[in-house]
Amino acid sequence: MVLVIVAGLGLGIGVATALWGLFPPPLTLRAALARLSGDHTPAPTDVFVDGVGDAQRIAGRRIAGQFVDTIVRKVPRLAEIVLPDLAITGTPTETFAVKVVGYAIGLGLLGPVLWVAMGTIGIHLSFEVPTLGVLVLGGAGAVSPFVDLHQAAERRRRHFCHSLSTYASLVSMAMAGAMGWASALEVAAGVSSTDWAMDEIAQSLLWAQAYRRQPWEGLERLATRFNVPDLTDLARSMSQAGDGARIRDSLDAKAQSLRLKETAALEDAAAAVTQKMLLPGVLLMAGYGVLVFYPALAAFTGSHI
Repeated sequence: MVLVIVAGLGLGIGVATALWGLFPPPLTLRAALARLSGDHTPAPTDVFVDGVGDAQRIAGRRIAGQFVDTIVRKVPRLAEIVLPDLAITGTPTETFAVKVVGYAIGLGLLGPVLWVAMGTIGIHLSFEVPTLGVLVLGGAGAVSPFVDLHQAAERRRRHFCHSLSTYASLVSMAMAGAMGWASALEVAAGVSSTDWAMDEIAQSLLWAQAYRRQPWEGLERLATRFNVPDLTDLARSMSQAGDGARIRDSLDAKAQSLRLKETAALEDAAAAVTQKMLLPGVLLMAGYGVLVFYPALAAFTGSHI
């Protein structure tokens, strides 16, 4: 009976996957306009709920939202890490919650499937084995999206810091050309239309202008949202500088420190790659030594292969 249920479940998942591949969900308006204009946009992240009815979509979003809200309330330290990662990667919280649940269920069902498969070939195990497999594999499936999300967020933070150093240098050069610091901040943010980090900085400046705030308040708000400490330091140093000359000096210092930090990170990464290549080199030399000296050793000891 269990075999029939598992086989039916697997067949249903396979048919649903095949139908989803043959009849993909329609493009959103933003993706369709981007295709017509030739712009490159990332794949839509709401593929879990696209193509279904409005009632099912609203219900799915409500369930996913409750799941994320539970995580935020029960584990606030986890929320402090996950929410900035979601913001900087542009991943909707509902989609991420569905991904966590889907990975947990998918890997959790792998234990019972393997247990049934082993039973069919004559290897009978106790019922505790699939139960433990559900717990272990389900937990691993639930954790893996968090790991992937954090790694993607760290890559985008490194790119953001690289763009921030360029932005600080551009603002300093604009101020050196007799431009006011407020205008220099806006002009430097609009230099690159293809860099998402520059776009986010420009949006934060527009937010500050719309709400009649200082520009560094918008930058600090963006730093809090994305959890970028370097941008927080830059915004606070600008707020403490006061006049234009001191702001320029603080921008120069921050740009130089970011470049030094990026250079040190690249050197550390190169050193880590060198350390990783040390063990394969040692094993290769050991194998070469065995290959060279084994005939002489075999002849000396009188052993035969």
